[in-house]
Amino acid sequence: MNREIQVAVRAVIRDGLGMARRPITSRKFRQAVAAAHGNAKLVAGGGLVALPGWINTDISWRASHYLDLAKPWPVPHGSISKVYADNVIEHFPLAVGRDVLRYIFDALKPGGAVRLATPDVERTARAYLENGDLAARHLERHRRHGYSVYHPVDLLRVTFCEHGHHLGYLFDYDTLSAEMEAVGFVKVNREEAGESSDPEFAQLETRVSETERATALVVEGRKPE
Repeated sequence: MNREIQVAVRAVIRDGLGMARRPITSRKFRQAVAAAHGNAKLVAGGGLVALPGWINTDISWRASHYLDLAKPWPVPHGSISKVYADNVIEHFPLAVGRDVLRYIFDALKPGGAVRLATPDVERTARAYLENGDLAARHLERHRRHGYSVYHPVDLLRVTFCEHGHHLGYLFDYDTLSAEMEAVGFVKVNREEAGESSDPEFAQLETRVSETERATALVVEGRKPE
């Protein structure tokens, strides 16, 4: 069996397993939110990375709690206290990303908060154009993680094209904060990776090396009381 057929077969198997598990993992998500009585803390698009005390959701067949961020959340409005999404929002085209932000806003209770981490277009571009040492060290980081890196321009290519980013919409701070405020979020502010004035949002990111922090965009916002 050649590689293309193997990949196709695996995709069919994953889709089938996902469909079979979805009613169970969707119900587990709704039950977990209900059990938190308005104080649920949710990781959106978390894959297999589980944070203690948080409800980990994803669309993967392996996820313990199923949630499609591009659709209205199947829980009452105002039933979530915190939402954290690390390298998720950039995978959606802008129109869908706006829906995602709106559904997060609806799900949050008054005073609830969201934290979004995503690649920063401005910081990455500045590293490429202005900071050769930072760019070189971040390219070396990409090599260690298995990316094909041949020239400095790969600093941009990895950020803009790998992992399906070319199908979504990438952000700088001005863009993401404007989109969040347009939905209704207030007190929108920038934080650094791993840092937050909110203790429950601190030390959540796993990409916290010097070059990762220097090219990351982390933004928090709150739903009005």
